[in-house]
Amino acid sequence: MATNTWTIISGVLLIWAVGSTVGLAYYYQNSQSQQALIDNYKSVIDNFAIRVNLGFDYGNGTTVWKNGTYVPIGFSLFNGTMKAAQVNYTEYPYGIWINGINGVYENVAQNTYWIYYVWSNNDWVMGSVGADQYILKNGESVKWILTKF
Repeated sequence: MATNTWTIISGVLLIWAVGSTVGLAYYYQNSQSQQALIDNYKSVIDNFAIRVNLGFDYGNGTTVWKNGTYVPIGFSLFNGTMKAAQVNYTEYPYGIWINGINGVYENVAQNTYWIYYVWSNNDWVMGSVGADQYILKNGESVKWILTKF
């Protein structure tokens, strides 16, 4: 009877080992196929999109970065900001003015406004055109700062 018990236990362990090996082989093969799909997807994205770093400095010592944000090629800073944050704005004949980002608004009485700066030559440079006219470039860093102006 003891031999019969060990035979059953050995059989169960053998079935478990074979099943585990087959399962792991299937999982490995499936994960390799998924990685190939991910790599292919990334190459498609690289043909139609760029990655930018968008920062939001709320003027109180808090800065939040949305690094590696994918945006379509040709997107304006305004469109990129809309993708990365909740934006309140006013449309004027000359362009779009950002009034608030993520629930933090400009304060005209205190002369604080949302102004964007672009990282260039190891320094932050104030934007020279409206956010709706500034076209984002791949790998670029842009920071919105609620600042006294």
